[in-house]
Amino acid sequence: MIQLTRDRTRISSGFRGQHRINREKRLLRQYLVGEAPTSNIWRAAKDQLRIESHGKCAYCEGKADHVAYGDVEHFRPKSVYWWLAYCYDNFTFSCQLCNQQFKVANFPIDAHPMAAPVVPQTPTEQELDNLAGTLAPDPATDSDVQTFQDACALEDCHLPDPYVQDPEQFFSWEADEVIREVEIRPRSNSARNVRAYGAVKQFLGLNREELMRWRFLTYDLANTLVRIVKDASASPAVHQLAAAKLQDMMKDEAEFAAMVRYLVRVQHGLSL
Repeated sequence: MIQLTRDRTRISSGFRGQHRINREKRLLRQYLVGEAPTSNIWRAAKDQLRIESHGKCAYCEGKADHVAYGDVEHFRPKSVYWWLAYCYDNFTFSCQLCNQQFKVANFPIDAHPMAAPVVPQTPTEQELDNLAGTLAPDPATDSDVQTFQDACALEDCHLPDPYVQDPEQFFSWEADEVIREVEIRPRSNSARNVRAYGAVKQFLGLNREELMRWRFLTYDLANTLVRIVKDASASPAVHQLAAAKLQDMMKDEAEFAAMVRYLVRVQHGLSL
């Protein structure tokens, strides 16, 4: 996982202003009659979310758009946090395995859950109008977003939110060159890191066998390049080529960039 940034200048107008309020009123009506939220609404955010995550799953860092369409994933599950079903700041781009097989509706927290809005069983039109627009932040309004993030922080979620935290601070990477796998591990034995590690292992499947083997292919190349960079007998031209390739592999858009950065900068202490 790497840290992601929302480009709030490119958010569709459907998630802002009066359009957002109208959608929240629709969501309230759906909630009152037990109707599922409308998936086409969050699907409209997929293209921008894919750009922000560089075409990679926000969780496992695999190139989700190379082999599948990818999902708009609700960081706080919509089946639990129903009022955030249309909340743009609750969306990430995810592969189907991380989202549908592992995370599903799991969302471990250590503190009290965010309070659900109080909705009258038979609200008047005025009561619906008053509630619409209060369920989630306007993603183009800084104060709204900050208030929402403050409320989220109070839950003390185990899973790092890649749009709010830098996930790389929590994790390290351990390669087994015999079985050719790379396992994600806690960066230290601190309670925070161990907790985050346990959550991504259990609820995102970040140590699933096929993923560990997939990561090893990138690790193997990066480790070979590190050896070249550190080889005093290699020519300057070879050093330069190897270093340039490693820098490419550490860019945000590269698969498993967090792992390569850890290998290069932390494990081997190279300032690339």
